[in-house]
Amino acid sequence: MGDVNVQLVREFFELNLFHVLTNWQQAARRLRPGEHGGQLFVQNTAPDTARDLPFLLHPTDIAAIERAVVEVRAWHADRFYPSVIDANPVLYEFVSEDSLALASDIFAHQPFSTILVVSELPASPELRQRSLDRLRNTGIEHVIEFPLILRDIINRLDANGTYPASETLQTLRLLKRYKLVRNQQMEFAFTNEAPLTDRAPIVEASPSAPDEPVF
Repeated sequence: MGDVNVQLVREFFELNLFHVLTNWQQAARRLRPGEHGGQLFVQNTAPDTARDLPFLLHPTDIAAIERAVVEVRAWHADRFYPSVIDANPVLYEFVSEDSLALASDIFAHQPFSTILVVSELPASPELRQRSLDRLRNTGIEHVIEFPLILRDIINRLDANGTYPASETLQTLRLLKRYKLVRNQQMEFAFTNEAPLTDRAPIVEASPSAPDEPVF
């Protein structure tokens, strides 16, 4: 079974009228324990007029993406603090020379963008900006947060429709149908789960990551 994070990101792009190719050649990818990870090559079937896009994407920006390589790193137990980014250079291996050469071959040497899907950025505006600056400095062109992807999927689903080809979409459709999830705020009707805090998570650093000062 494929990773549900990759599946949801794939379906997000498909619902936005993209052709999607999954990169299954991931033997060389360094993953966290328990992480499947995934990379997608996406091409828009009807792109909007090209325009300058922000580094931090919103789902409404996706229509102006013509083609892209998408790296899925939805570490839901973590927020992407500067320390997490510093300790995990695996996050930006997909913009290495070899990885970009593969993507260029896939897209027949046409221009493409690079997009990193993350769980969430810090809630603190200062830490959030520092995380974005670090990611931008790696050469990644765009970042998008997973909750925005999930919200866009739910908003696009027909509560009275059916999605037999996708267990994930069918599950989300049922949650929407029985009002266990609300469209706009993506609020679930379960109140027992503690919210995420701004406490920096404990992460497993990549073996090749250098020692970095603690900020």
